[in-house]
Amino acid sequence: MARYYFKGIITSKKKESENVFSHTIFFEDNKILRKMKPGRFVMIWLPGCDEFPLSPLFYDITSSTMRLTFKIVGLGTKALASMNPGQAIFVRGPYGNGFAIPPITGLSREKPLLIVGGGVGIAPLLPLIHVITKNSLDLHVVCGFRSILDTFFVDEIYRFVGENLTITTDDGSMGIKGTAVNAVRELLKRKHFSYAFACGPEPMLFKLHKMLSYKGIPHQMLLERYVKCALGVCGSCVIDGFRLCKEGPVFDNTVLKRLSEFGCFKRLPSGIKEPIVDS
Repeated sequence: MARYYFKGIITSKKKESENVFSHTIFFEDNKILRKMKPGRFVMIWLPGCDEFPLSPLFYDITSSTMRLTFKIVGLGTKALASMNPGQAIFVRGPYGNGFAIPPITGLSREKPLLIVGGGVGIAPLLPLIHVITKNSLDLHVVCGFRSILDTFFVDEIYRFVGENLTITTDDGSMGIKGTAVNAVRELLKRKHFSYAFACGPEPMLFKLHKMLSYKGIPHQMLLERYVKCALGVCGSCVIDGFRLCKEGPVFDNTVLKRLSEFGCFKRLPSGIKEPIVDS
């Protein structure tokens, strides 16, 4: 085994919703936790099965633990979901550039901040929500789900932002009926945000980017692409020449507006481009 992998032991497991699970991982060697920041990601290796990226929603050096929340989308995540406390996984990283916090410090005192998450894309935003509210900054959070059966972290985020949390579901079974984009459009009619952050399905991010740009609100978004090596070598995660694992996965609005593939194309494991379908 390569030395840059860290062995972690699953200490707890929780089913968050229909296809979303959380594992808490304990590391005897916590070096991997020291360089974590909101938006960075790690590679999860399950020997004999798969290796894939995940962005932790919690990490703590004192307890030497990391919490991973993920949706079952392939063999790797299906195998991880089937694992139980006491079993070992292997982790390398962290990789990429996370959310840049400094730009918000001078702006947020006068105007509120906005965080938008869609589906399991909410998970990587939890550390960011914690950092912002820890600094007593005025934060509004919008979370979008398909239905009440898909919701998770609602109580956890409410404890951070209270009434500034807006929940949307496509079928109206919880919160406002509609999408997170619809809710943000209404919020922008009565709130003047100084900065915004988002993570979720790319069609959602693309619509938000257009909306926020029209309003002149600077923003950062965490994009997802197929990641193989995470070392900037294989090129599988490239979008318009930018490697998600090196230059991303978080991009600000000045870069996003230059990306012709943003919201339009992604790459398959083979490297072939295919259109992104807004489902």
